Amino acid sequence: MARTITVTSSGAIKRPIEEVRRQFADMAYHAAAQVHAGVRFTILAEDGRTRYRQEVTLLGQRQADELVNTWEPDGCLRSEAVAGTNRGLRVLYRFADGASVTVVYVTFEIPVRGLKRWIAPLFRLVAQRALRRAFEEDRRDLESGAYARYRAGKADAA
Repeated sequence: MARTITVTSSGAIKRPIEEVRRQFADMAYHAAAQVHAGVRFTILAEDGRTRYRQEVTLLGQRQADELVNTWEPDGCLRSEAVAGTNRGLRVLYRFADGASVTVVYVTFEIPVRGLKRWIAPLFRLVAQRALRRAFEEDRRDLESGAYARYRAGKADAA
């Protein structure tokens, strides 16, 4: 039986790559704007890396994790669960600049422990669906201009 569940997804967002990269990493914005339905974010620290708590329910199970976001030298955003239900979870976001879109590739590597060992195929399906839904929420948020307005408001306040 596999020790991890790997889930991948990709999609295009009609916004500049730097804006997309910034929004995906901006957990304070995700928390304030409630970008993802059913997901609660709490910022724990921002000191060059963002440390945050994420809470969500999947298959009736509450998943609460403490994650750390870091930028890789190649421009990828890496999130890793350092504590919680999915300790060891790794998420990699890669961004590619297209002609008029940014293509985002996301890979989740979810540790398989406890009950997840027995329901791994079902959990993979639910995680895939949740990843796709989260991507669509980010896409709608970015393409609506909500994040650009938020950033402009922060710049005006500074």
